[in-house]
Amino acid sequence: MKDRRFYGPLYAFILCDCLTWFWCLCLVGGVNPLAGTSMDFLFEFKHKHSVGSWFVFTFVWGYMGGVNGLAGHELIHKKDPFNKMLGMFTFSKMLYSHFLLEHSNGHHRNIATPLDTATARRNENFYIFALRSALGGVRNTFRREVDRVISESKEFGQDKEPGLITHIVNNRMTWFTTLHAFILIVVKTFFGWRSVFFQLGYSLVGIFFIELINYVEHYGLKRKKDSNDVYEAIGE
Repeated sequence: MKDRRFYGPLYAFILCDCLTWFWCLCLVGGVNPLAGTSMDFLFEFKHKHSVGSWFVFTFVWGYMGGVNGLAGHELIHKKDPFNKMLGMFTFSKMLYSHFLLEHSNGHHRNIATPLDTATARRNENFYIFALRSALGGVRNTFRREVDRVISESKEFGQDKEPGLITHIVNNRMTWFTTLHAFILIVVKTFFGWRSVFFQLGYSLVGIFFIELINYVEHYGLKRKKDSNDVYEAIGE
C-alpha cells in the first residue's frame, strides 16, 4: 500500500484519459454537464459533422485510449487488487477486459511459442496478426476459464462435470461480457446512439494500437525446445 505514491504518474495518466473519454462521449452525444455555467464552452462540439471529421476525432482519441493501455499494462502486473482492477479499467473502457487474464495467464506463459497468439510470426502481416491476436486472446481466455471451473469443481469433490449454470456464472468471461454490455447500455442511456457508435469505434482503434504494440514487441520471437520437448526458459 505504501508504494502507491510511486504510481502517481500512472494514476494521473489514467485519470486524464478517463476524463477525456467522458469528455468525448459528452461532445459526441451533445451532452453538456456544464450548461449554464461560464465553463460550458468546454463541452461545445466545434468540429464539422462530416465523415472525415468523425473518423479523425475517433481515431485520435481511440489512439490515446490504446496508449493509456501501457499504464494499465503496468498496473495489472501488481499484486494488490486496487492496482490490478485500475489497470483492468483501462482495457474495460475499450471493451477488452479479458486482456487482464490473457496477458497474465496466457501470454506470460506461452510467449514466443505457437501457443501465444500475441507473438507475431516472422513475416506475418500485421493486420492478419492483429485479428488473430485479438480473437485468439478471447478464445484462449474462455477455454482457460472453462478448464478452471471444471478443475475447481473437482477440488470441491464433485465427480461429475459442472452444469451449464455453474459454467456461466463462474466463468469470468461471462462477467467481462456483462460489464461491456453494461458500459454500452450506460453510454446509450446518458449520451445516445451517436456516442455508442463512437464507443465502438474508440474501442476498435484502441485495440488496434494495443495489438500494434504486441506486434512490434514480440515480432519473430521463438523459443527453442530441449531434448525433453520443453520450451527454454524466457530470457535464455
